[in-house]
Amino acid sequence: MISILYALAAMFLFGIAVFFYKQGTPFFSTGLGAAIFIMSHMLVLGVLSLVEKTKYDAKHFKFIAIGGALGGLAQVCWFLALKHGKLSTVVPIRNMALLVTIILGVVFLSEQLTPLKIAGIVLGLIAVVLVSI
Repeated sequence: MISILYALAAMFLFGIAVFFYKQGTPFFSTGLGAAIFIMSHMLVLGVLSLVEKTKYDAKHFKFIAIGGALGGLAQVCWFLALKHGKLSTVVPIRNMALLVTIILGVVFLSEQLTPLKIAGIVLGLIAVVLVSI
């Protein structure tokens, strides 16, 4: 249950954050906008690292580093999409990243894809198409 509460909090925070990203993207280069974005994240994460117990596993560090690099590239693409597109178009498309994540989870982590989840994916695709046109 706690994971659902965190996910809901993340959903609302990401939704509000994107609104603010859109407000700023016309006034900054993509690189500077992404740098400001990353610096603001570092501030929050720096505070978190001070209050959280340190946990480090060198064997799995590469996964976080690869994810961070891919996330950085994704962020640049995201800022470009926000700069040149409408929120109502680019946000649903970007949020279909869940399809990639679900497929990777099924293929590499042996997660189950139930008929209900498949129905949700299909409905989500339909929603993206309808919202984006």
